[in-house]
Amino acid sequence: MKNLLAFIFLWTALLVQVAVFAAVPGHWPRPDLVLVVLVMVSLLRGPRVSLILGVVIGAIVDVNYNSFIGMDAFAYGFIGYFAAVLLQQFLHRNIAVTFLVLVSCTFIFDWMTYGMTRLLAVSSLTLQSVMTHTIAGMIVNGVCLLLLYSGLVRWLSNKPKQRYGEAGSDS
Repeated sequence: MKNLLAFIFLWTALLVQVAVFAAVPGHWPRPDLVLVVLVMVSLLRGPRVSLILGVVIGAIVDVNYNSFIGMDAFAYGFIGYFAAVLLQQFLHRNIAVTFLVLVSCTFIFDWMTYGMTRLLAVSSLTLQSVMTHTIAGMIVNGVCLLLLYSGLVRWLSNKPKQRYGEAGSDS
């Protein structure tokens, strides 16, 4: 059930990203909400679920919004798996660790997609413009993570909530 909820959150993030943030002027940085939610799914659901959901949501993005199929499916799948494996290495998975993983995943995602488009000769971007876009995207995605962290942890976490009197009380 939580995996279906994670897919619904990814789908909603995609719709908000495409519908709402498409109205932002071109030179302003836009958050990649799908990437932010995918890193949170990686934190809370594990590598297998995040890999599958990353490939599925990336394929949806590729079919609907890209000129060739496979780039975003591969990139989102890789980032989902990489983030989950990286987050499993930490004992305490808190907001600071998740923030650092998201920033690094944003960097990897942007350069991976730039590298693939450059390899296929469909990109006319320079290294300086990609670096500027990447740094702005890292900042904006980090702010979005800070805003969405507590809500996504509450909805996607498996931990049952303990009440004050229930945890280890004998009286």
